[in-house]
Amino acid sequence: MFAPTTLLPLLASSALALPALTTRAQTQSSTSLCGDYDYIILQDSPWIVYNMLYNADEIVGTQCTDYGEMTTSTNGTKEVVWSSVTDIEYVESTNNVPKGYSFVGLTQNLETKISAIESIPAEYTWSRTNSTAFKGNVCFDFITSATKGDSSSSSAHELMLWLQYEGGQLPIGWTNGAVATIDNLFGTSWKLYEDVNEDSGVTVSSLLPDTQFEGSFEGDLKEWLLELVQLGKFTKEAYVNVGNGGTEFFYGNSVMNATLGLQINLD
Repeated sequence: MFAPTTLLPLLASSALALPALTTRAQTQSSTSLCGDYDYIILQDSPWIVYNMLYNADEIVGTQCTDYGEMTTSTNGTKEVVWSSVTDIEYVESTNNVPKGYSFVGLTQNLETKISAIESIPAEYTWSRTNSTAFKGNVCFDFITSATKGDSSSSSAHELMLWLQYEGGQLPIGWTNGAVATIDNLFGTSWKLYEDVNEDSGVTVSSLLPDTQFEGSFEGDLKEWLLELVQLGKFTKEAYVNVGNGGTEFFYGNSVMNATLGLQINLD
């Protein structure tokens, strides 16, 4: 299951969207974001930190996304230090309902054709401590479309790269079986699952690794997009309208501490 993409236009970096978002970025000090749609735009950076509880009505408990600081790694990469703090009770009737998405999203160089992108370098490290059974994942989530700025129409295409998952979470299209296999991408093989999100009408293509990543990922995400181009899912002239990295959650008492470096470099 996945976050309904009807909410993902909020992540796009269009000139029309950004002024409304930045009006809420009152401070750059460390902060806890615990409201249903709390976020902070990080100044002098390409990022937004977001606590998106799109199924808040189904939550018994709390969920917060904590912004820590911006740092620079030893190799010069700028990164965000953040965490996702989940305390959501298991409820039988809603245990298969994703409650939300905690993430760091891009705000710069979106709405750009794949052909005009030089690279999308990503460094993602995380550690998770579970006090109870936890259901959720660690992933990247991008949206492409033939139309600039489109992230919610039936022509948009949501792309998910699962790095790690637990608790029995399954992707949209799982019951149909894998539609393709991609070998030797980011050091492992992947299976592609695909179907339409019934809530949004958007096609979702999810890559699941044969060997899960254990707390660390580094790679150029443009390679992921080009693999899907080769499979005929879209062309190099498609626009990258949304891009982020985060964690989905269903239930459990869990703290994920993470550092994410993600950007789009243009030709």
